[in-house]
Amino acid sequence: MKRLSLHLWRLLPGAALIWAATLAGMCEAASPPAPCAALRTLDISAERNERLFLAGQCALEQRQFRSAARLLEELVALDDYPVYRAELGRAYLGSQEFERARTQFLRALESNPPQEARNLLHMFIQMADQQQTQAREWVATATFGLRHDSNVNTGPLSADVTLFGLPFVMSGESMPKRDSAWLATLNAVHIRPLGGRLAWQSRASLELVRNQAYHQYDTTQVAIDTGPHWAVGDGRTNLYLPLGLARLYLNSAGYARTLWLTPQVSRTVGSRDVLIFALPLQRRTFDDSDAMSSHSAAVSVAWRHTIGSDWTLEPSLRAGDEDATDPAYSNRTVHAGLALRGSLPWGLRLSLEATHTRARYQAAEVWAEEARKDVRSNLGAALSKDLGGGYYATLSWNQARIRSNLGFYSSSREQWQAQLTKAF
Repeated sequence: MKRLSLHLWRLLPGAALIWAATLAGMCEAASPPAPCAALRTLDISAERNERLFLAGQCALEQRQFRSAARLLEELVALDDYPVYRAELGRAYLGSQEFERARTQFLRALESNPPQEARNLLHMFIQMADQQQTQAREWVATATFGLRHDSNVNTGPLSADVTLFGLPFVMSGESMPKRDSAWLATLNAVHIRPLGGRLAWQSRASLELVRNQAYHQYDTTQVAIDTGPHWAVGDGRTNLYLPLGLARLYLNSAGYARTLWLTPQVSRTVGSRDVLIFALPLQRRTFDDSDAMSSHSAAVSVAWRHTIGSDWTLEPSLRAGDEDATDPAYSNRTVHAGLALRGSLPWGLRLSLEATHTRARYQAAEVWAEEARKDVRSNLGAALSKDLGGGYYATLSWNQARIRSNLGFYSSSREQWQAQLTKAF
């Protein structure tokens, strides 16, 4: 086994690349013997490296990612071999330790493997960047959860507003409504290698939210996007061109359609930094309010920096224009964000995010004395736990505030959410 593993890079895309052969449809070679079966028949005199390697592979096969990581960490400490690091990266992917996974894949790339292995490693890095927990051609997750919402109808903070230049007291029906809701989501990602450095990536999602009291605010959303992904030059520059379509239903009736195209370029700098540039283009159409239908364009830049091997810090900035049918809904926005994500002991993962947006609208609405100006802030935190076997539990909190010069639009909304996710 030791001699075999020492030649894995050179033997690609042959049957000897054990860790790559687990990618369904990604290589055409016959699969090697199942790791768990090979471990059971392993000779008692086998080298420690060989035993740890097969034991780690067996744990991966059984989707026991934390156990696989511990075994492969011990193996890498004994022998700093790139294939072992690639397998350790797979274990970290499965246990949601994306920063650690990315570090291991980049270290494996430093060995200058054959092109086929480089392509696979770049695909793994892409999955780590996109926080996918499985390194396969098909990835699917199903989630079921409970959400408590302090303002399910996003009502204004105050009942005292100004309409048509006169003071007006809004009815209780317009004020914030608290409610709890059941939610279910299904997400699928498909990455299809097209040869060389080119792949085709597609996503599909379905989200259902069903409130316990106010069913008029129940939502259903279906979305899909698809597009090519290129690894350019040394593979540290990636181009992605997804075209997407989403349909939102409110209480089973059509509410809005969104079509978008988001050209994106990312560049890996060293082993700790990724620069991401994007040009989001979007067309949104409202079924019953053509005045709000719009098209928009924005420019965004983000910098993802790895801290140690466990955390990433990601500041971002975006500026955009939205042109609506009615100029009162046309606006210009500047958006800044900061996210911190990383791994904690005991299989826990923490994500913190803060955003700040300023929006200026082009014209006043017919009832308002001046055009709308908003300051929007959002704070979020999520704590997730790897439960083994592809199950993850998450508890999250989010607070969104809008402070507007028009009292009608000032609002505050807080959500608590507990969910269980299964990765397939």
